[in-house]
Amino acid sequence: MMNYFKKMLVALIISMSVLIPMSASAQASQIEFILDWVPNTNHTGLYVALEKGYFEEAGVEVTIRRPPEGSTTELVGLGQAQFGISFQDSLATRLAGGLPVTAVATIIEHNTSGIIAREDSQITKPVEMEGHTYGTWNDPIELGMLEHIINNEGGDYSQIELVPNQADNSIVGLANSMFESAWVYYAWDGIMAESQGVPTNFFYFRDYAEELDFYSPIIIANNDYLANSPEEATQVVQAIKRGYQYAIENPEEATDILLKHAPELEGQRDFVLASQEWINDAYTNKPEQWGYIDEERWNAFYTWLYESNLTEVDLTEGTYFTNEFLGE
Repeated sequence: MMNYFKKMLVALIISMSVLIPMSASAQASQIEFILDWVPNTNHTGLYVALEKGYFEEAGVEVTIRRPPEGSTTELVGLGQAQFGISFQDSLATRLAGGLPVTAVATIIEHNTSGIIAREDSQITKPVEMEGHTYGTWNDPIELGMLEHIINNEGGDYSQIELVPNQADNSIVGLANSMFESAWVYYAWDGIMAESQGVPTNFFYFRDYAEELDFYSPIIIANNDYLANSPEEATQVVQAIKRGYQYAIENPEEATDILLKHAPELEGQRDFVLASQEWINDAYTNKPEQWGYIDEERWNAFYTWLYESNLTEVDLTEGTYFTNEFLGE
């Protein structure tokens, strides 16, 4: 009889050892993270964190979703997701309208966007855009930035012909002569032009106006979530930080992880790897400080927006970003 009870006790202990981790997994918080666009090298660190188990180690189960028809920023603000990706420029109108979101990290240290132009247009700087076509999304801030850098160079913004940018991507538009120039992020569209053999010229906004060195893209979070779950939010953000740090050190493996989660990029590994290697230098100069947002640069852009009448609210008077979740 004693041996029977010993056997039952051993069986109970074994069953408990199996059930405990399963129970812990079942209790993991469910986190929704919404991208801004289809998966690309801006997002690599997220997928690395997922693939390497960094989120699991943090005690959360993260689902990375592609953006639905609604704005990612608005969905995060409405509490439909805890985290998402936005941009400091497009975020401005939402913050001015009181949307409850906060930037918790920047994915890229400096603004890598600018104007790409067909090489045969001979556009190499803002003033040379006069008399040429520009593919636009007709966003007031987009056009305000364009006018700003052209005026800074003594050019005449009114001499640019604005045409709707209705291409699947701007490189297709350039290659098919739908327009001669467009606003792009070099890490993706610039590298795409190179990989597809489309001759282009490119210049950064930030090289013609320091105040346009805004943060883009950025990771945002819902304010109620941050207030109610600060410890968990810290764990999530730091897991993401580890993902980007790993990608910086391991671009080929990180590329393969991204491709695994983005089947639409199948057959484009050389292009994606080239983009990954380029963007790794842009994520940050100091991997240990990945994600850090500088208050002076953040406010410089929003000061320019306000003084340029592109927002009715002085966004430098509020607290719309924080570095507190990044850790040391």
